[in-house]
Amino acid sequence: MKIRYLKYLSILILAPLVACSEVTDNDDSGTSDKPDTDHLQQIQATIADTSCNTNNDCALIEVGAKPCGGPETYEPYSKQNVDEKKLQELAAAYKKQRQDYFKENQIMGICVVTPKPSVACVSNQCVTSEKSPQVQ
Repeated sequence: MKIRYLKYLSILILAPLVACSEVTDNDDSGTSDKPDTDHLQQIQATIADTSCNTNNDCALIEVGAKPCGGPETYEPYSKQNVDEKKLQELAAAYKKQRQDYFKENQIMGICVVTPKPSVACVSNQCVTSEKSPQVQ
């Protein structure tokens, strides 16, 4: 009798876990549980050429969003090689897309702040370096 009880108990405990672990990317509506990455790919393509001559040629763009707020990352780019208005529009669209995804899927985060790095022209390339871990 104990074995039968344990069998039913294990089914009750494991069944919800198995059901929750099954996620499908495709359904009949053609939608996906994952956010579209088109905007991110466009941002990456737009900032791919990071060549520079001075530190003034370099800047940072906030990319994406975290569930608790703030950007996912900061990416360096060369102001010489980018249409900054277009880049800002792409970044804003991707941020909104991420925020909408979090809201629709009720996703929460651990609220870790991504520190804003500094940016400089090193060996004729815009690069970032982490600042000291101070709250800004």
